[in-house]
Amino acid sequence: MPPATRRLSGIERAERTAILEALRRHGDNKVRAAESLGIGRATLYRKLRAYGMDQA
Repeated sequence: MPPATRRLSGIERAERTAILEALRRHGDNKVRAAESLGIGRATLYRKLRAYGMDQA
């Protein structure tokens, strides 16, 4: 089930943007994107789900 549609806070928008940029920089390689963000792979996957980006 997709997350409820709600307005993101400023920090959530910044985090989402950073994740998207890291994925773009690393050719959608989630392991490398997570490493570049300083977070674990599982955390990245959890955030992708939370922001509704896990279908990418």
